[in-house]
Amino acid sequence: MKNKLNSKRKVFIRTFGCQMNARDSEFVIGVLSERGFKKVDSAEKADVVLFNSCSVRKHAEDRLFSNIADLKKLKAGKPGLLVGLMGCTAQSYKDKALERAPVLDFVCGPGNEADLPEIIANVLKDRCPVVATDKTNEKRPELFPEYRQSAFKTFVSIGEGCNNFCSYCIVPYVRGRERSRDAKDIVREIRGLAGRGFREITLLGQNVNSYKGANGKGQGASFVKLLEGINSIDGIERVRFMTSHPKDASTDLFKAMRDLEKVCEHLHLPVQSGSDRILKLMNRGYTSKKYIRLVQKYKEILPKGALTTDIIVGFPGESDRDFNSTLKLIKDTGFDSAFSFKYSPRPPARSAKLKDNVPADVKQKRLEAVIDMQCDISQRCNAALKGKTLEILVDGCGSKDPRLLTGRTRTNKITVFNGSRGLIGKFVNVIVESVTPYALKGRMV
Repeated sequence: MKNKLNSKRKVFIRTFGCQMNARDSEFVIGVLSERGFKKVDSAEKADVVLFNSCSVRKHAEDRLFSNIADLKKLKAGKPGLLVGLMGCTAQSYKDKALERAPVLDFVCGPGNEADLPEIIANVLKDRCPVVATDKTNEKRPELFPEYRQSAFKTFVSIGEGCNNFCSYCIVPYVRGRERSRDAKDIVREIRGLAGRGFREITLLGQNVNSYKGANGKGQGASFVKLLEGINSIDGIERVRFMTSHPKDASTDLFKAMRDLEKVCEHLHLPVQSGSDRILKLMNRGYTSKKYIRLVQKYKEILPKGALTTDIIVGFPGESDRDFNSTLKLIKDTGFDSAFSFKYSPRPPARSAKLKDNVPADVKQKRLEAVIDMQCDISQRCNAALKGKTLEILVDGCGSKDPRLLTGRTRTNKITVFNGSRGLIGKFVNVIVESVTPYALKGRMV
């Protein structure tokens, strides 16, 4: 039954951060829609404005609070407007978020997002700020709201939280300890999506390789077993997943990627650093040699598979020698692409207690060196695909030229080509004619 206080209210949500945050935003819009809310495309049109943000990097967090503060004028002219913060930053700051951003009316942690309709109703009723961050380690309710941002591809969470406690990472503190969903619930959700016409799903987890959800018989199911079950679902044509932790990735996973026809040949395997000393300080649980052996095995099993990674530069104590080890690993490994970041301390993660002693200008130069090297490697990787005909799932139009369509290969490479909007959501074959480090360009065949 819809709450009368919430019925027909308009909500706008702005999402910062990772795919997990994007899925959480979808979930929240779905939950609110089922309680009478209507999604709108701007804060000016909304009765409720939600910010969903990660707190992995300080720069992103500062930008978030700047965006929240910008609503002060809008709220002054629209006294009934409610502003809320959800996601990892909400869990990290809790009631202190209200001090940093007085414009906020409520704060909702990741574990409390199913309660948002009631949270909003309580704020409207009592006109007092609400902080709901008490369910960090609880298993989320198995709710399947209908709303999805796309009509043909979507995210499916297979678990939440993390037990790794990498020294730079705040996730275990804001998302809680690792909790896997039951395999039967995941399969049931995906079957429902397939029945609605979804063709591609991306499985999400802080570390998908450590998935240990119960199967239908109450026994533990591995990630590979989960992939096997999903691969058999009629209607789903592509299965992706992120993220894999190197200490848990295995040849069994690589063989499953090779043998299961719906599982795409793209592995995101964050290395973070090529220096064993820095990897130990990061508490990553592997050495550079172990990582390289893992990559070699992956490429042996899936020679045409794509490999992407994450790199952090400027970790406390990172010397020129440490950084050069990272550059060497990038060069030797030949990643298809890499997400590269400058280190920033994130309390209460353990590295925040270390002296952040790499100067800002050195961090910037190292970041630029990584980006430049990776651009050259990405260009070479993509150039090897010239003249190849690839299967593309069309997902939209070009941002600058609506006559251009964009889509992705099975190896997750962005591809641009001419075509009509009616092809969005369909599979087409494209022959690659030219490339950049970031995309393939071609024509339909």
